[in-house]
Order: sequence, then structure tokens, then C-alpha cells
Amino acid sequence: MLAGNRLLTASSILLVVIAAAAAGFGQTPAPVQIAANTAAPPAVSKPAAEITPSTSALQARIEAQQLEINKLSSLVEKLQAMLEPVASTHAVLPGSSIGFLPYPSPSPSPSPSEPPVSAGYQAPRELLPDIGQIGAQLGFFVGGATNPYKESTGFASGGYIDLPWKNVPGGKLSYEIMIGLQRTLTNNLTTTSGVNALVNTALNSYLQGLGLESYANVSPALFLGLNQATPLIDDTMTVQERSKVLTVAPFELKYTITKLGRFRPYGVAGLGGYVWIGSENNTKSFASSLNIPSNIAGLYVNCTVSAQTGCTGPTLAQVLTAVLSGSQIGGLAPAAPDLIARGVPHGQGNVLFGGQVGAGADFRISPRLSMGFDFRHNQMEGKNGGFNTFAFKQGLNW
Repeated sequence: MLAGNRLLTASSILLVVIAAAAAGFGQTPAPVQIAANTAAPPAVSKPAAEITPSTSALQARIEAQQLEINKLSSLVEKLQAMLEPVASTHAVLPGSSIGFLPYPSPSPSPSPSEPPVSAGYQAPRELLPDIGQIGAQLGFFVGGATNPYKESTGFASGGYIDLPWKNVPGGKLSYEIMIGLQRTLTNNLTTTSGVNALVNTALNSYLQGLGLESYANVSPALFLGLNQATPLIDDTMTVQERSKVLTVAPFELKYTITKLGRFRPYGVAGLGGYVWIGSENNTKSFASSLNIPSNIAGLYVNCTVSAQTGCTGPTLAQVLTAVLSGSQIGGLAPAAPDLIARGVPHGQGNVLFGGQVGAGADFRISPRLSMGFDFRHNQMEGKNGGFNTFAFKQGLNW
């Protein structure tokens, strides 16, 4: 700014010199008389030739003044070129006396801080360092849950993100996305397997084909009576059910009361999608469901009754256990043994539509950390599709 003022002052002086030179152009020099206390001497008339200069003298004077004007013009042009950067950054007010007034220095406008540059890499601008907290919350929860389809209670956990939308009377309205997963183990459920009923019929024909009527320890009357009164394998079994429920709620509205200070109760409601997957296991109860006498259960399936002595291989009980015992699909039959050996997941399930409503509260321990509790009631489509979750949660405010 000091250099700019100096340049403006120098240009003003040059303009004054140019004006003085222009004013002197065309005027003839005349003697200047200084006032004194004595009387002026009487004027002496001179010849006209001495007062009026000659044409050649006037021409020489004009040429000398023209050279001086050219030099001053070149200096002005240089000064204008030097003043162009200053004029480009400061607005010039109109007026003839601007060159003689000091230019007021404007207050510098705040400019955004530039991101750090390191080794040729320019870091992108980040939202939070520039504007601070935006009133959002990211958190997770863990707790217990009831489960749909009359299953036992179980464990639930998940996470959520809460994004502010608008201020409303008494608090704020925000948009929430929640994802939760729960699991449970239900014992002593009863299932009826149509596969077992088919196996009973096939097993009856198979044992007759082995010549069981001629087996020394089993009479035909006992064999026929066993199949008529009691099935060889029970159709109805007691099973243990494992199930999981995945909850994805992508659109929820949450109203939070913010006028109570650190304590912030809220209510929430929205729509969601649900995935239920489960399987039934009859391993513990399968042995008791076999109503086959031990001497028949111990028969080798690859030999006839008359050739059992010295025969080797799987017994009838081993074959039935391998085929019908284990984690069932739809309560009918287990998965193939080779798939189970590979660890391939199995079970039955479905993707369901539903919604949830809930309430809870947050307590702000610090501006960045919150603790609280949350209750949700979920309702999936279909019969017995409702369940609840109750969890403690921790939130990170940003």
C-alpha cells in the first residue's frame, strides 16, 4: 500500500509539471520586477525588434518545449504501467482530485483456508473441520428381543445413523437408518415330517424283501403288528429351532425433544424390510423316535436276513440316522451329508415387508458422546409376525 501511495504522489507531481510546461508554451518571457521601497525607474522604451523575438528563435523555443513534453509523456506512460497492478486491486473513485487524496485501505475479505499441500498431493476439503458439528449421531445398540412365530427370546444388536432434517417446535425432526440382527434358540418344538411317513412305507417293504418272516427272533405276526400299531419311525418329533431375523429400516422419521438439556427423549416410526431364516434340528430326539427292535435295527442292509452272519457294512439304524437325523429344512428332512460336510448354510426363510415404531432417550455425557436406551416394536407381514427389541445404546455425536 505504501508503494502504491508513492507512485500516485510521483504521478501527481509529473502531471503538475506537464501543466506548468503547457501553460508556459506560447508565453514570452518577461522580466520580473521585485517590489521595493524605492520608486521604480522610469520606463525606457525599447525598439520593437528587441521586444518581439525572431521567427527562428520562436521555432527553437517550440522545439525545445516539444522535446520536454515528449520526455514527460514517456515518464507518465511508465508510471501508468507501474500503477496498473494497484488499480486492478483497488476501485478508483471518479474525481479530479483523487491523485492527491490517500486511498483508504479496505478491510481484507475472509478467504477460506486452503487445504494443506504435501508432496504434490492436495487434500480434499472436509465438511466437519470447516463447519463443526451438524447435529447428527452414529451409534450402535445391544440388548434382548422377543422373536416372531412364537419363538423364545434371544439376543439383538445393530447400528443406526441419525441425520438432522429440520427444527420443529420443542425439538428437531431427523431421518434415521437402522440395521439390526437378532438370533434365538427355541427348544421342545414339535414338527410333523411327511418324509418320515414315506420312509415308514418304504421300510416296511424293504424288511419284507429281506425275508424277515423267516428271521428266527421275529415272527410275522409281531412284524405286522408293529407296523400297524406303531410306526417304525415316528412322524412327529421334538426339535430344536435356530432362527435369525435381519431388520433393515431404510426410512424412519425421528422426533427428538431438545429443550430438556442433556436428557433427550424421542419417538421414531418407519418402514422396513425383514429377512427370517431358520432350521429345525432333531438330533437329540431322533434315537427315541425309532420304534424298531434292536435286533432289526442291527441288521446289515447289504445282506439278507439269512446271510447276516459274517456280513459287514452299515446297519439299518445307521442308515436311518444318517438320512433322517440332523438340521432339517422346513422340518422335513436334513440337508445332504456332503453339503453339511462342506459347511454349506441351509435352512428355510423369506424376505418380508413391515414397519416399526419405538421410543427411547439419550443422555449427553459430553458434546461428542451419548448413552441411552431404545425400545422398538416390529410388525412383519403374515401371522405371528410381531416382535420387540429392547436395547442399550451408545451414540457418537458429530
